[in-house]
Amino acid sequence: MPKVDQHTQVVGLMGYPLSHSFSPAMHNAAFEALKLNYVYIPMPVPPGRLSEAVQGLRALNFVGANVTIPHKEEIIPFLDYVTEEAQLAGAVNTLFWTEDSYLVGDNTDVEGFRRTLQEWKIDLQGRTGAIIGSGGAARAVAIALARSGVKEIIFWARRYEAVQRVIEDLQPLFPDLVWSSHTKSTPVWADDLTRTSLLVNASPVGMFPHVQDSPLSRSMLGMLPEQAHVYDLVYNPQETLLLKTARELGSLQTHSGVDMLVFQGAVAFERWTGQVPPVALMRNIILERLSLASD
Repeated sequence: MPKVDQHTQVVGLMGYPLSHSFSPAMHNAAFEALKLNYVYIPMPVPPGRLSEAVQGLRALNFVGANVTIPHKEEIIPFLDYVTEEAQLAGAVNTLFWTEDSYLVGDNTDVEGFRRTLQEWKIDLQGRTGAIIGSGGAARAVAIALARSGVKEIIFWARRYEAVQRVIEDLQPLFPDLVWSSHTKSTPVWADDLTRTSLLVNASPVGMFPHVQDSPLSRSMLGMLPEQAHVYDLVYNPQETLLLKTARELGSLQTHSGVDMLVFQGAVAFERWTGQVPPVALMRNIILERLSLASD
């Protein structure tokens, strides 16, 4: 438990509900490891009270905050401005102050995803990336992939209108990319899988407690080329049914959402403290919490 005194810098997590968040344990361990007098606290903010909560951050001199469901989009009008990443993603997950006291909204999912690709040495230059989902996480992944040099981005999503909005927003910014989408399993989607180097599940399918669900069947995963990467942003459970199936096929490389959680958190940590966090420790804390949750 961090020691709190009159000099402690406070960071909060704003969302509703917050009962299952691992972020307080992860960030407080990192603060303690670097001997920083900071504390990270959960702050449940019910819908309809967001404006008051942001006013409270300003009045109480919070160093910053994370923002999660259901406030990632709704919080934008209450901020002084947002970063380019947050503007492109259409959502905010991190708040920090500038030196001239402006409250800024950022989206660290974009940079967090990019760092996971860098950590795993995944080179996507001139390759094809496929994204399952059409929400904020899918949009952040698409931005990161577009910046990583892919030649093509393919979406698979249930909601046609939602995925078309993502493409319409991003296509003018990355006009050299080929963009396409599917709303159900089709022969065309199956053909697209055969040239996909990285498949990302950016949907909640397979998340606890619905651990028996998978966004793709074994036969569809089997259409991916050998050594293609399958990346599930879901981190609870650490190995989703999607990843388990891909691993059992024997020819695919699998990656859990734990590193995405850690690296987007690391970017936020840097915004608040100006220091590089102990990423390995943060990862271990998450893995420990996941292990306890599965017992």
